[in-house]
Amino acid sequence: MKINDTGIVKEQYENADNLDIRISIHQKYSTNKLGFGTWILNQYKIGAGYRILELGCGKGDLWNKFTFADNVELFLTDFSEGMLEEAKKNNIEKNTSFKQVDIEDIPYDDASFDVVVANMMLYHVPNLDKGLKEVRRVLKDNSIFYCTTYGENGITEYLLSLLNNQQSKMN
Repeated sequence: MKINDTGIVKEQYENADNLDIRISIHQKYSTNKLGFGTWILNQYKIGAGYRILELGCGKGDLWNKFTFADNVELFLTDFSEGMLEEAKKNNIEKNTSFKQVDIEDIPYDDASFDVVVANMMLYHVPNLDKGLKEVRRVLKDNSIFYCTTYGENGITEYLLSLLNNQQSKMN
C-alpha cells in the first residue's frame, strides 16, 4: 500500500469519519497543549485583501479559529467531495468558496493567490513535483506557501529543492 495511491486516498477521505479518528488521537495524546490548529494559525501572516487557497481542506474547521482581516477571500478545496460537504457545514465565513480540486491540476489562473495552504496532504500527492509546480503557478510573486506534514525530520529540504528547481526552470 502506497500512501499516495489515489484509490486509497479516495477511500480514506470519502467522508470525515477516518479524519475524525485521527484528530481525536492527536487531541488525546499530543504533547502540544496549544493545539495543532491554533499553533498553525499563529504562524500565518494574512493581510487585508488577501486571497487564500487551501488545498486538502478536509473539514475546513481550521479557519473557524481564525480572525480574518478585511476583504479576505478563502477558497477551500479538497480532492474529496465528502470532505467538501463537511467543510461547507463547518465554515461560516462569508467570503468562502468551496471546490473539488486536485493539486496536480489547480483550476485557477496564474498568480491568483497571496497564500496557498496545504496541510497534512502532500504525502498523498502521486506526482509531488507536478503538484508543487501548480502551487507555484497560482501563487503571486512574493506570496507565501504554507504546508505541514508529519515526520520526525520533516520534508523541508526536499520541498525546497523541488520548489527551487521549478523556479530555475521558470527563469
